[in-house]
Amino acid sequence: MPYPMMMRCAAALLMCLAPSLVFAQGLAFTQEQIDSGKALYKETCQICHGSSLANGQFGTPLKGSFFQDKWKGKSLGELLTFVFEKMPPDKLMSLTPEEYTGAVAYILSRNDIAVSATAMSTDKETLKSVMLPW
Repeated sequence: MPYPMMMRCAAALLMCLAPSLVFAQGLAFTQEQIDSGKALYKETCQICHGSSLANGQFGTPLKGSFFQDKWKGKSLGELLTFVFEKMPPDKLMSLTPEEYTGAVAYILSRNDIAVSATAMSTDKETLKSVMLPW
């Protein structure tokens, strides 16, 4: 294969893989996702998990050592899949992918994960390559 043709093929391959490569590098979510997730949390999640994410009467803590130990060694895709399939318990899978992603972004932000300029994907499979830091 001539060198210019090989370079074009490599460039095309990189363009196809670029979204996956961005998420493989680390956690990413925007302030907009946090804000929408916070509003959703207050409306949908707070009743079980509490106003501080760790003082709920019915749900487990979503911040601090309990939450971090539970998700240690797991991926963001696993967390998002769990939330999507199990929450809210009385209305399973009732939210949009964007709403679930926003809620997870808010929870992660309350666990000292920094906001970024890149939005979190709603694709659970893509996020399986992003490991949680604990």
